[in-house]
Amino acid sequence: MHRLGWLLLVQSLWVYGQGWEPLRDSMVIENERVETLDLTQRPLPAIPALSPPTWPALSFPWEKAPAHPLLQPAVLQPTRPSWTKLAPLHLRYGIGRFWTQLVEATWTHTRDLARDGGLAFTHFSTPQGHVPFARWGYSTLQAWIGHTTSTSGWEARYKGSFEKFFFYAPYAEKWYGFSENTPAQDSLKGHYWRQELTLSGWSSRWGQIALHTRRLDFRQGTPEWQNEISWQSPSYKLPYLGQGTTYLRAFLEGKRFLFSGTSIGTYTWGAWLIRGGLQAALAKDSTLRFFAAPHLLAVYQGISPSLCPYIELKGDIRPLTYYAASELNPYLYRDTKVLPFTREWLTAEAGLRGQGTGWDYRIAAEYRYAQNLLRFQPMGARFGIAPLSTFQSIGGILSLAYTPQATGPYAELQAAYRRWHLPTQVVYYSVSPWEIAARGGYQWENKIAFFLSTQILGPRFLTDSLQVPPFVDISWEAHVRLWPFLSFFVQMNNLLNQRFYRWYGYRERPLDVRIGIWTKIG
Repeated sequence: MHRLGWLLLVQSLWVYGQGWEPLRDSMVIENERVETLDLTQRPLPAIPALSPPTWPALSFPWEKAPAHPLLQPAVLQPTRPSWTKLAPLHLRYGIGRFWTQLVEATWTHTRDLARDGGLAFTHFSTPQGHVPFARWGYSTLQAWIGHTTSTSGWEARYKGSFEKFFFYAPYAEKWYGFSENTPAQDSLKGHYWRQELTLSGWSSRWGQIALHTRRLDFRQGTPEWQNEISWQSPSYKLPYLGQGTTYLRAFLEGKRFLFSGTSIGTYTWGAWLIRGGLQAALAKDSTLRFFAAPHLLAVYQGISPSLCPYIELKGDIRPLTYYAASELNPYLYRDTKVLPFTREWLTAEAGLRGQGTGWDYRIAAEYRYAQNLLRFQPMGARFGIAPLSTFQSIGGILSLAYTPQATGPYAELQAAYRRWHLPTQVVYYSVSPWEIAARGGYQWENKIAFFLSTQILGPRFLTDSLQVPPFVDISWEAHVRLWPFLSFFVQMNNLLNQRFYRWYGYRERPLDVRIGIWTKIG
């Protein structure tokens, strides 16, 4: 029996996976056809999203955060690898303390930078063995193909996933009429089938264009179809040595539609960088709406690159959708009412930012005024979407990052505080007004990497009368590359083993451990 146990342990270690986040493909180093694993994908500084930590693991390397939004998001542009991929087939398997399993197989087109294509399948499941019938999991299939040159390119990408949860609340409060042996049919059971197709292209002459079509099947209710097309013009000349860009966007979903246009001009006068323009939109949800918002960014660069005062004003209009909301909270009840459009009438930010050799920072005060902001309302074991009719907040944000070299130390600090002004007797559920996140690590060449993170979440209301205290999450992860084709990792999350409820009635897992390996073939 002892020999059998050791044999099973060795076999399990051999098939463990390489963590939770996707790994970069292989690259050619010093013109040698040798593959190496890039263990760190360091994010750009970003404002904390003021959302609870995403588990099953706060994994490293972190998913790259988006850069600070500059007036208007650019249309998706096809991107190509800048290195030669040698191994076409990548395989991973991982397992955690609660039998959290991850299986992934990826095939990619290799040795041709002009063409790209591939297939990827991922299955993730969390069977909770110590609680009867507790299951949650999803399976995802992705396929993509594209071609690029120095002046143009195109890409087609499909993603389909099936998500199912059945009694995914092993620590749930005892709802009235709820039983662990016979979970309510409409409370802790459901599934989603998501599909998304993206067609995008760009050229130096005609600009960038992207078409997105999405569908979400609820277990209850009518399937949701969304279609969106966006276009960004090439840069063109404006009077007085300025440069201009135009953005167009159209959204259609059932009876709802949105048409939006934005024109932005950029000027450099001495030490001043000025970008400004206007966004106008026509939208229809339950009624016809007109939206207009100014866009302005003014940066003074005459003092020092490390000390640049700036002010930014912007606004936007976007649709509330069950497609996006169910990714944040899957326990949704679908209402027959038409969801409105979120109108960000003004987001004003003023402060200082700068950068130096290996570091950058941003500190600013912020004011925000919006209507119909996304809000989840507890409804027993389910949640409904009850948008905030008006939302105002004032606060401050801080972002620091230190990344001196590709290897060696890395540190990042993000913090945000916002004081909300909500309608009378309205609670902003499960969202904290302040958050602090500190991350750091050290990488020894491409062999060993260690990361540590601490996230502190302020008190949050889960119901009208229930407020949970601040939550502290400490997590770490270590990677060891044994050979160019094999790496090993170990990961631990929620080291303090604190009770954390993302939503009322749904406690996240306590102290968790994950171990695994990654390998490739070809």
